[in-house]
Amino acid sequence: MKAILNRAKEKTTALLKQGLTPKELSQSIIVSGLISTIPILGVSTFMITTVSLKRKLNLPIMISLSYLMWPVQILMIIPFIRVGEFIFSVPRNHHTAEEIISSFQNSFFQTLSYLSFELLCGLGGWLLTAVPFAIGVYWVSLLFFKEN
Repeated sequence: MKAILNRAKEKTTALLKQGLTPKELSQSIIVSGLISTIPILGVSTFMITTVSLKRKLNLPIMISLSYLMWPVQILMIIPFIRVGEFIFSVPRNHHTAEEIISSFQNSFFQTLSYLSFELLCGLGGWLLTAVPFAIGVYWVSLLFFKEN
């Protein structure tokens, strides 16, 4: 039984690593985490797939992490919008995360037009907070994932 579990573990590890270097594995994780928190619902899977195929990163890890990060994405929508409103010096809106989610569920494109300014503020907040944070985490992770 132990041999079966070890073999399953080895196969799973091989699938997730896919011959990637520690640097590429770190890039897969960081890029997926970054894109997964973008404050526009419904675009992260497409973006992750595109980046993964273009950069030859690990798509299974990236998609898995994206699904695990969905609650974080929901929790961060309003804070990103608030940061964007502060940066752009615009009046605060009073939309809730539930309202934004239900709006996306009803009509993706109608939500983009109805909440375009708020989503733009959220995207600005995401760019100015999450992107530098991800870059910092990436550089720190390189210290831990050094190749021998």
